[in-house]
Amino acid sequence: MTEVYPCGTQVTSKLSNVDGIITAISVRFNNVSYEVSYFSGHEYKQIWLYECEFVTSVTKDKIGFKIISNQ
Repeated sequence: MTEVYPCGTQVTSKLSNVDGIITAISVRFNNVSYEVSYFSGHEYKQIWLYECEFVTSVTKDKIGFKIISNQ
């Protein structure tokens, strides 16, 4: 199982101090990236960040499938 921050989580980018909301999650092999949406002035923007590139006070949720064996 993988642990991720849920969509709707408010985050702050460490690099640019941009406040945004996680709007999508991409899990590829062992890499997890997050689409963060925010407004810059009156313009809507999105950026993909790794967990190490933002801060939040929210705890992670577990996602994935649990394989049950009947043997």
